[in-house]
Amino acid sequence: MIRILLVDDQKSIRERLKSLLETEPDFDIVGMVDNGYDAIEQVKLLLPDVVLMDMEMPDIDGVLATKIISHSSLKTKVLVLSSHDSDEYVARSIYAGANGYILKGAPAQEICDAVRFVNRGYMQIAPGLFEKFIPNQAAPGLLEWKSNGTKVQQVSRIDYPGGLELTGLNKHNSVVVNSEFDRPSELLLDVTAMRQSRKSIGWYQATALVLAGLGLTFSLYLLRQGLKKPANPPAHEDRAQQLHNLPFPGKIEPLHITKVDATIPGSIVAIYVKVAQSVQSGDRLLTIRNIDAEHANQAKLLQQEQVVAGQKQTLFQQVSQQRQQAIQQQQQLLQQQQILIGEQKAATGRISTIQLAIANYQRNLAPLRQQVADANVQVTAGTTQSEQFALNQKREAIARAQALYDQTFATYERLAQYQSEGAISLERLEQAEKEMTVAKSDLNIAQSEYDSSIAAAEVATNKQAAQTKSTKLQQQLALKEQAGQLQQLQAQLQTAQSDRQQIGIRLQQLQRQKTLPISTKNLPVTQKPLLEPTTVDITAPIAGTLIEIPLSAGDRVFTGNRLIGITNPKKLKIGVDLDPQAATLLKIGHQAIVKAGTSTDSQELVGIITNIIPQTDRSTQHVEVEFTNPKPTVLIGQTGTVYFPK
Repeated sequence: MIRILLVDDQKSIRERLKSLLETEPDFDIVGMVDNGYDAIEQVKLLLPDVVLMDMEMPDIDGVLATKIISHSSLKTKVLVLSSHDSDEYVARSIYAGANGYILKGAPAQEICDAVRFVNRGYMQIAPGLFEKFIPNQAAPGLLEWKSNGTKVQQVSRIDYPGGLELTGLNKHNSVVVNSEFDRPSELLLDVTAMRQSRKSIGWYQATALVLAGLGLTFSLYLLRQGLKKPANPPAHEDRAQQLHNLPFPGKIEPLHITKVDATIPGSIVAIYVKVAQSVQSGDRLLTIRNIDAEHANQAKLLQQEQVVAGQKQTLFQQVSQQRQQAIQQQQQLLQQQQILIGEQKAATGRISTIQLAIANYQRNLAPLRQQVADANVQVTAGTTQSEQFALNQKREAIARAQALYDQTFATYERLAQYQSEGAISLERLEQAEKEMTVAKSDLNIAQSEYDSSIAAAEVATNKQAAQTKSTKLQQQLALKEQAGQLQQLQAQLQTAQSDRQQIGIRLQQLQRQKTLPISTKNLPVTQKPLLEPTTVDITAPIAGTLIEIPLSAGDRVFTGNRLIGITNPKKLKIGVDLDPQAATLLKIGHQAIVKAGTSTDSQELVGIITNIIPQTDRSTQHVEVEFTNPKPTVLIGQTGTVYFPK
């Protein structure tokens, strides 16, 4: 599961990315923040695998946040997701330590694939943006070096909100030459202090005063040290100092390439390996189709066919007399064959008729069963619904009669109390008693009718069950009758098929007798020609890694054409261009430091200067450095940086 942290100052973009990435089964969105401060804190707390980082955010922007995260967490990879495709944005992000740079308008699948590639440790750049961060196209704010001996402009610090000073960053938040800030082991940044500094104005002012005092003290110290040094140091030492502190970019290449060439002309049938794949000595790499061998084999086979054709011609002449004698017999066989064909057609017609009848029976049998079942269900449902409706009406009549009786009874008791007190007349009480008696009679009648309906429903249910049982018995009887007729038709079908099979056997026998066999007992045996192999497998001559496969399946090759290049991925070299004055300070055999790999997996390797080659225009000299990569990481094709120590 890949743990992902989303960083973007726009809530709509964060929600869209979350809904997009949550659909992938191997993604887990562990958090979402809207600024660089929170992004750095959440990385410390959550330890995500990949951070999707926006470029433009308040306070700490995406470049500085990327720089801090990539130096403080070796596990977390940063993938910049930006809407800008300019040279400056791409180069600043990559040199800040980002592992990839893609655009927000990229397809969903491209974003998901980029997250997976970056998590595996690969560099992922959107199509068309790779060349934008190559050092020879220096973007504003990146490392720049000049060959005319002028000093590199440096910025010692940059102020951020809250009085935080980050040594070694220029105005574009990029690493400056001779700075110690770009070393992962020496980057110390307390984000909590940064956040608290924004909340406390008094602390900010005190810190500013302290830093101002320290800066003044440090300036006086530098002034005193400068007065002790010689006024004009030698130009040679100045150039040497610049050379030893400058990084020189170059492309990492294999030291030696073992070439596998074609030994025969032909075409590529299949390629079993891919670029960057490791192989052992003797592993099959590809297969070549030997066209010359195929032509030679075809000529041999054609010659053999001509010999066999001559022998067959001789044999046919020997049996020509036998063919003349068999003509009459063949005519008789033809007549018998026509008769059998007619019988076979008649048998086929009978089979078709019987099969059609069986199909009709089977087609009508299933609807009949369903119709009977549906009728039973409809009758039962109709009866049940009507009876249930009548019972509901009777039950409601009882409820109404009971309510009326309760009302008249309560009225009678109340009037009886009034009459005993002399409040009403006896005639009014007798009238209430009559109303109560009538309500009681209605209640008894409703109860009697309800009981009668229940008894009638039970009788109807028993009658319906008897009718259903009778219907099912009739259905079973009809099905048995149809099944018997179906069995008779199936027996007739088997008989007709057997008759047709017998006719077919007799017809095949006549057809075999129709052609007169040619005797080959006198045909001399011809030896098969010795054929050459038509395909050749090319195997690996050494163990190593494939770095080039210039061909694809189906391509035509000739003897000596390059097929595959194999190299040892640990033996590498890198070439950098220096101005002639700087190159005079170097010698073959001197050590050099090669910094290679990604920001999260970078390594410094010791190499040896093996060659210094003047270029054609003599404006620069090409210096080659050989080194060994002890790790399994593949560095071939990546951009490395060379330092020349003292």
